[in-house]
Amino acid sequence: MKLTFPPLLTETELQALYQRARSATADSSLQNLLEQRQAGDVASRYRGAGLDYAESRPYQPGDEPRFMHWSVTARTGKAHVKQFREERRPAVFIVLDRRKAMHFGTKVRLKAAQAARVAALIAFAATQQGWAASGVILEAQPHWFPASTDTHAVWEFVRQCAATCPPLPTTHEPTLASILPLINASVVRGTHVYLLSDFTDLDAACEAHILQLLHHHPLFTVQVLDTAECELPTAGRLNLQGLDGVTHCVNLADPILREQFRQQAAALHDGQAQRLRGWGCHYTQLLTDVDAPELAVPLPHGMGT
Repeated sequence: MKLTFPPLLTETELQALYQRARSATADSSLQNLLEQRQAGDVASRYRGAGLDYAESRPYQPGDEPRFMHWSVTARTGKAHVKQFREERRPAVFIVLDRRKAMHFGTKVRLKAAQAARVAALIAFAATQQGWAASGVILEAQPHWFPASTDTHAVWEFVRQCAATCPPLPTTHEPTLASILPLINASVVRGTHVYLLSDFTDLDAACEAHILQLLHHHPLFTVQVLDTAECELPTAGRLNLQGLDGVTHCVNLADPILREQFRQQAAALHDGQAQRLRGWGCHYTQLLTDVDAPELAVPLPHGMGT
């Protein structure tokens, strides 16, 4: 009999997230300098050819004569041209981790499902605010989605984020360190980048790539964890089989074992959070049983600064 797997999120759930994104608010202080190559409706600090005069500068070969600032030229005796505050369209890029480690959950939903909910909220909020949205779904074969403000294109991306997530065979998966430089090479400078993952493979190899991303983009990291990864469930004695095939009998009611696990898990997750914050990322930890992630994760809001 062929097994079928339901999607991570139903169409009804996605419609509800669309409405929640519309009413969600974000911390406007998290909005950074807009520096997009795509023209839009937002005033940027980037100087170029636009509508609002910003300043004058000395004429350089190749400047258009129509931008000559004749009054300054006459006053200084040297040719000057006008510079304008360009209009730029803000954008988000979403990295959704759907690799094997995200196919885990003991309460309410899988980590992959919670990450998909966050991706949907970000994408919906972006398009509702007039931002462009793009992203990559990190699986055995990553799926890239180009930047778009089109509602249908954004819905296609969100539906792929929420698509069925069947058990994966033991195959090669891309590492976080391997995908980060591809993002930096393909995303327009100034785009708000969101990384949605459990960060199980956050290592030294990621540091240089994250620092490079931070040089050009605001970077928001959301670490999605299950409660069982923070504290052992009270399940009594269990026979657990490791990746090596060896079975171990574990008493999850043992208070010493529970406290050791809690301390080690806290040290691991606190260390990952400190590294990400120390590099300059905005960091949020999100458990799978949280029903309103929009209250914890900063969403695209307003038209930037």
